[in-house]
Amino acid sequence: MKRSSKPFALLAVVIAVSLFAGCMGGGSAGPKTYKLTVTVVNDANDEPLVGASVHVAGAGMASKTTDANGQAAFSGLKGSVEVLVEAVGFIAKIMPVEMDKDQSITIRLETAGGMAVVDGLEELTEALEDASVTDVVLSGDLDLADPLEIHRSINMNLNGHEIKGDAQIEFEDEGEVTLGGNGSITGDLFVSAPNASVTNYIDVSGTIEILQVADETWHEHAQNNRLVVSGSSVRLIVHSGASSIEIAEDTWGVRVQILSGQVAELIANSGAKVTGAGSIVRAEVNAPGVQFDVSPQQIEGDFEPRIVQAFVPGSGGTIPEYVPSIAPPNTFSGLYVERNQRWPSWGGSTTGSPEVNMYFPPAFEFGGEGYALEYLDNADSTWKSYEGHETSSALSNNFSFYFWQTTTFRLRMMGGPMDGYTSNEVTVDPSPVSTYFSSWGSVGSMSSYVGETFNCYAVATRIAEGVAVSPEYMSYQWYRVDPVTYEMEVIAGATSTQYTAQEEDAGYALLLKASGDGEHIGGYVQIWAEGGPEIIKFPNKAFITDVTTEGFILNLYMNVPGLSLEDMELWAYGPSAPTEPLQIQSVDFLPGSQSRLAVTVDIPAVGIESLWLTAAADHWGIVSSSGHGGYIRPDVVYEF
Repeated sequence: MKRSSKPFALLAVVIAVSLFAGCMGGGSAGPKTYKLTVTVVNDANDEPLVGASVHVAGAGMASKTTDANGQAAFSGLKGSVEVLVEAVGFIAKIMPVEMDKDQSITIRLETAGGMAVVDGLEELTEALEDASVTDVVLSGDLDLADPLEIHRSINMNLNGHEIKGDAQIEFEDEGEVTLGGNGSITGDLFVSAPNASVTNYIDVSGTIEILQVADETWHEHAQNNRLVVSGSSVRLIVHSGASSIEIAEDTWGVRVQILSGQVAELIANSGAKVTGAGSIVRAEVNAPGVQFDVSPQQIEGDFEPRIVQAFVPGSGGTIPEYVPSIAPPNTFSGLYVERNQRWPSWGGSTTGSPEVNMYFPPAFEFGGEGYALEYLDNADSTWKSYEGHETSSALSNNFSFYFWQTTTFRLRMMGGPMDGYTSNEVTVDPSPVSTYFSSWGSVGSMSSYVGETFNCYAVATRIAEGVAVSPEYMSYQWYRVDPVTYEMEVIAGATSTQYTAQEEDAGYALLLKASGDGEHIGGYVQIWAEGGPEIIKFPNKAFITDVTTEGFILNLYMNVPGLSLEDMELWAYGPSAPTEPLQIQSVDFLPGSQSRLAVTVDIPAVGIESLWLTAAADHWGIVSSSGHGGYIRPDVVYEF
């Protein structure tokens, strides 16, 4: 190992090349050109330098890097040229060469002052023990049998190489430690340096355990490391994200500041203050005293964190305008076909009979006493009762029956203020294939909001064998269903069992139609995205502030056109809480705002532990993230 006293400011050096061409000779063949071979070696140990950058000035050529033998070759040269060579950790050198014949030259590079370029554990150990060395540059990978121990301030430039094994940084002196050079540690990194600041740029395959560092001084620049803060009064500043950050048990005074990048997971097993928490995909809160400046994207765990400012009201933009449909006079809606199939008939038939299962809202929801089923007689274009089908009570919500030809159906209301009103119409073709739908449904979704992904499934079974038919014989189509008219609009391109609700879906219900090919599977089954005709809404994040005995302020992420009393419900919980919802008296925008509303309501002064507010218009609703399940919840909770 050899060091130079010459100053050298660069840790990573880029090689530049200029080539000065000689005078052009005459003649049609042009002047003769020659080949130049450059060998670059480490002056300290005579070893070839691999990856050094070499450029020949004036040749118009790109830089070349030296190979495993420390060599780079150039051809087509003539006249006087200059060769510039640079390498990480070494002092750059320029050498003039007269290209009047093929040339082979050797350029020896010296290490910069205070810097040691090391190749192997022995040289690294020697450099770490030499107090005059402030910067160490690796020239090759290190394969460690025992953990690498660093007991003083040092800058480690891995220079793109790998340390295979664990590393420990432990010392009491004041100073700084920088780990850089785009390399990696395949193992764990442990740090206990209570009076030193640490800056890390390298990837660590295991965990980085931070026991002690000087106040406010750990800077993490790598993107995907796993960090464990196991000491108190540590400030972790994350510049580019992390795979995970864990706050160990029995720590205090830990602060985490996320400046940029995404943190896939933060696990808080002790109290901590976190800023930039909106970049956290999942937070698990397992201890009291955890504070976020804004809400992480998902919160789980046994404890609710304190979120100082969930968002700036109105910063999410404006909820798009929605104009609901108008039902035709003397009509209502809600009739839909769930299954159109064949069903085994009496006598053990293996072909079955064409059957339709249709559902509708119970008549009592409209104030009626029941329904009569009607069909359109194509012979005279009149509506007639269908085989005496009537619901048995105002609570009935379905019909299931055999039919034998293409038929259009509707319901007629019996009794109540809508007596004689008729429903939306459905047309059904008899299934030609002896199959039925044995299983269907929606799985995985937790809420009916824009951005929610819905997954549905359907299984068809042959009547004769009782075995399922391959799903390759089914096709799929998603529809928007108007809640007022029940008109079904095809969603272009939505032809799989999975669909993510879009802004255009707000105010509508979503339904998947799984249809057979008419040869191997007959008929179809229609599946609501949420298991029922739930209206898709914009999720408008909200939080409550300024709570008094006379009301509170509702803060909304997105601006809204308004919110009526009928759209809101407020419950109070606690030892003295009433058993009925609190009666909201008024709700008005604060002056100049479309995202902050003053809610007037009498709130008991004592005996109340929390308020639970739900508020939903036709196509948007207030939401919050659950602290336990990690899902969107259609309410906002205020804890006293």
